[in-house]
Amino acid sequence: MGGSSEFDVEDALRQVADIHAQVARSSFFRGYRAEIAVGQAVVALGTAAAEWAAWGSIGPQTHALIWLGVALVCALASLIDLVLRRRTPPRPSAKIAAQQLVPALGVGVAIAPLLWDQAELLPGIWTMLFGVGLLSSAPYLPGHIRLLGLFYLVAGGVMAHAAHVGLNSPWPMGLTFCGGQLVAAAILREIPVVPAHDERSTPTHSTTLDD
Repeated sequence: MGGSSEFDVEDALRQVADIHAQVARSSFFRGYRAEIAVGQAVVALGTAAAEWAAWGSIGPQTHALIWLGVALVCALASLIDLVLRRRTPPRPSAKIAAQQLVPALGVGVAIAPLLWDQAELLPGIWTMLFGVGLLSSAPYLPGHIRLLGLFYLVAGGVMAHAAHVGLNSPWPMGLTFCGGQLVAAAILREIPVVPAHDERSTPTHSTTLDD
């Protein structure tokens, strides 16, 4: 009798763990696509190469403005892709993920005027804040996003310190975001998702992560 009771408890615990895992998976914000992340990586690398070709005429403020523009273009591309592919009402996880990411990005915009005389520090600081935003959103984003957030956090710190001691180059920013977004694309490709038009269907691997 004792053995049967122990078996029932273990079985119940396994069922609870399975339910918890299913709830966690269903709470993910699955609105990003691997293809978009790859495109962002290409834009980052191309921007760094273009900057390098004219680096002698590019000052710290121009460098910061260029990467601010790149960030806006990449964010707009993700937003447009989400809008074009939306077939179902957004899940609460989409709103929560955005709420977790927006404050860090808002701080980045707010500190830009305060550090404009030291604009060489801004790209590294922005990268750190992006990492903080990813870490804050990690419970609602798929895959090993925490590791990617830590990567951006550490890389941003290294870039800011290098700029502070006078080691300025467009390549750290370009290579950091190129590598980071390629890793993001790899993570997104491995996430099993339910197609947006049939949420009752069996999850399959796809490069499209519908919200």
